[in-house]
Amino acid sequence: MTIYQKVFYVCACVCLGGACPGKADVASKIDTPENRKILTAVETAYNKIKTIKARFAQFNSKMTDDLQTGILYMSRPGNLRLVYEQGSPLEFYANNGYLIYHDKDLKEVSYFDMEQTPVSLILKKELKFDDPEFLVTDVSDVLDEYYVTAEKKGAGELGRLTLIIDKDTMQLKQWDIVDMQNVKSTVSLYETEVNIPVDKAMFLFHNPYQKSK
Repeated sequence: MTIYQKVFYVCACVCLGGACPGKADVASKIDTPENRKILTAVETAYNKIKTIKARFAQFNSKMTDDLQTGILYMSRPGNLRLVYEQGSPLEFYANNGYLIYHDKDLKEVSYFDMEQTPVSLILKKELKFDDPEFLVTDVSDVLDEYYVTAEKKGAGELGRLTLIIDKDTMQLKQWDIVDMQNVKSTVSLYETEVNIPVDKAMFLFHNPYQKSK
């Protein structure tokens, strides 16, 4: 797995936080009153979410036989952990401004600066579509779901992230990351619980290969 593949794999392992409504920075081609209404609704709903616990199914369009499942924990701002089903060699954490990817089979740990990925938008204390570092590139209202796509402004090569929201419950159902090679990684959530107590200690990663001083 290359460094770029790891970045996009890591980005796919993240869910949405919340924000106060604002004047979103939206690409001109989609800047309509209807789309701004959707963005405001998404921000308002997710501003109420502080923690999430959910089961997840994760897959990659380039590796169709590599379905991963487990439990996701999130506590905003900045904390995330994916606990994969027993037998998986993978670990994923977000903590202290870093995304951490651990492959136990390869005995390899990779650290990524969260601010250099689209993940930084959705793990902040507030999701703000008017964040000057990001650009909303697509908003769709399809059947019973809202789709919102955003990327780092001026750095589309870092990937674009699409949030899929249930219109009735305003719950996060799924998110997709598409990388520069047009490979899409998808995480679907179910059995979601919000605003339940989550122990912050579970987000701390201890590198098993780093010798203690």
